[in-house]
Order: sequence, then structure tokens, then C-alpha cells
Amino acid sequence: MDGADPIEVDELDPLSDAAVARLRADPRFREAAESFAAEALREFERADEATRWLQKDLGRASLYMACAILDLAPEGLTVTGLAATAASAGVCSRGRVLAFIHYALDSGRLTLAAGPEPWIRRRLTLTPMFMDNMRQRLHGGLESAALVAPEIAAALPKLRSDAIVSRATAAVGFLLKARPELNRNPGGPLRQIFIARDGGMRVLQHLMLRQDPGRERLMQTAEISRADLSRRFGVSRTHITRLLADAEAAGALTLPAPEQVVFAPAFSDEVEAYCAGQLQVMRTIAQTLMSASPAA
Repeated sequence: MDGADPIEVDELDPLSDAAVARLRADPRFREAAESFAAEALREFERADEATRWLQKDLGRASLYMACAILDLAPEGLTVTGLAATAASAGVCSRGRVLAFIHYALDSGRLTLAAGPEPWIRRRLTLTPMFMDNMRQRLHGGLESAALVAPEIAAALPKLRSDAIVSRATAAVGFLLKARPELNRNPGGPLRQIFIARDGGMRVLQHLMLRQDPGRERLMQTAEISRADLSRRFGVSRTHITRLLADAEAAGALTLPAPEQVVFAPAFSDEVEAYCAGQLQVMRTIAQTLMSASPAA
């Protein structure tokens, strides 16, 4: 690999069904998936209110990543460019883009250049707070992926450099361009309920880590407390109840008792495939970073 193509990984598609299946068969896959979930929860709990708001559901998290990717383009990041990207990828409406940008400006994650042009066409700049959050997310993800690919641990020290964090972001951008379906939400209950809704993925990660370590499947059964979930993730108990009820109606789980959830085998397979895909993305990023020149 000569570094010209930041998403090339040998001759294989890192997100092909075969690649994902190989990773799921790795004896340390479950450990890596649980580590990824635990890192995500730790990062959420370390984050301030603004960072949590900017990444709380699939739409906002996708906009956050899109900001970092567009910042690397020659024309830079603008409201107009972000709205066009969100529309073409089916991420969210223009109204949600404007709400996101206003919040990011008010919270110091972005700054807006002065100039005579309409503000939506002026360049937005990522602040150090924005970059630090990207760095922390990448570090946690790469540490987890290194459990199934120890060779990529060599990429971790490189994240101290903002240039390398930008390179990692570019790798994600190329991957999303090659696989635009990763930013859309056509899937089953995992994407349509847990990932797409406010705090839903955090709830699922919490439940993943509250299971018997000797279980047969990644998602099998767990005890739940709606009050605890509400407090931990900053959503109402009504929101938690509705999320679980909709997941039950979609066949993802059953609720045989008020404080117990049992996940369907097909839903566990969906979650496993998703987790394996996330780990494969981290492996791709790490290989990109390790191909970077020392001066990068």
C-alpha cells in the first residue's frame, strides 16, 4: 500500500460480508465488541453537555463526522456544503443541519469566518475542542480493534498529531464515499430504533455490558431499569419505554418481566454484524495511519 488510496486494505473490501464474517469468527471478537461499547459509554460520560448533544443520535453524529470531512476539502466546510452533503446522503433535513451548526457555533466547536458573503457560504473552522473529541473517539475505537488486530496498536501514538487525526477523518470520508449506505438508515430494528433515536445506541451498549459473560450470543438477556437508563443517558423514562416497546413490536426483543429484556437471535446477529463493521472501519483507519509518513 503506497498511501495513495487511504481506504485500500489489501485486495479485500473490509466491509464485505466475508470480511465481517471472518471477524465475527475471531475468538476475541466479543471481547472487542464489548470493549468498543464500553469505550463509547466512557467517552459519553466524560463528554460535556454540548458534545453529547452534537452526537446523541445517528443524524447528529453523521453531521459531526461530515464537518470533519468537509473541512479537508479545498472549498472547506460551509453550511451550504454540509446541507448538500446531508441531503445527498439521506442523513437529515436542512433544518436539522442549521440547528446543528448554530449549536456548534454557540458551544465553541466551530467558528465562522467574517466576510461579505451570506453566512451560510462562509467558511467554518473546527476548533481544538472539536478536534480533541475526534481524537478521543478514534483512540477508543482503535484500542478496541487492536484486540482482534494487534498490529494496529502501532497507530495509537500517531493520534497525538492533529494532521494524523485529519488523515484518519479523510479515510472515513473515502470509505463513506465508497459505501454511502453506511450513512443511511434503511436497516432493521438496530438502525431504525436504537441507532437513529436519541440515546438509543447508548442504551443498547449499556445492556450489552449487563449480560452473563458466558452467554451464547452477543445479545441474549439482560436486566433493565428504566429509571437508571433515563438518568444515565439524559432521556425520559417515557422515551426509554417507547424505545423498548417499539423494539419489541419490531421483533428485536421481548420483555417477559418489567425488569428483563430477552433479545431475539436475529437481532443479535444484526448487532454482531454492525459491531464487526465498526471494528473493520477502525482497522481500515489504522492501516491508513500506519502508512502515513513520519512527517505527517
